Amino acid sequence: MYEILKHAHSGIMWLVLVMISLGIIVTLLKYVKKEESASPGWYKFYKYTKHLMYLQLLIGIVLLFISPMVNYGKGMMKNEALRFYGLEHPLMMLIAVAIVSIGLYRGRKKSTEVKKNLTIFLYLVAGLAVMLSMIPWDVVIA
Repeated sequence: MYEILKHAHSGIMWLVLVMISLGIIVTLLKYVKKEESASPGWYKFYKYTKHLMYLQLLIGIVLLFISPMVNYGKGMMKNEALRFYGLEHPLMMLIAVAIVSIGLYRGRKKSTEVKKNLTIFLYLVAGLAVMLSMIPWDVVIA
């Protein structure tokens, strides 16, 4: 069970990163072009991206409880790996999901498409930056 969830968590990570990167590119292009026409197709794409991030978060929460890399015992805060997997990574990823969710919500509430695209772009970039900084690249690439 653990191995399946770990591989699912890693695989969905790549899909989330690609979808957020694509969202950033699209919103930036739409902002630069000053497009004023609404595109409900892209809002569906953002919604699917957000739901995929929620799925990733749920799998991560389950892994938090069953992973051998997480140990909330004595000395956890002194051990860099235990602290990363048990505290820093989950907390920052939760913050990244919140940033993207808030950005998509606030973006939809703006009055013009240009403002919507700028808001969504800024929040997606901030969320992606937090995600990229907290991914354990040494484990992912190995």
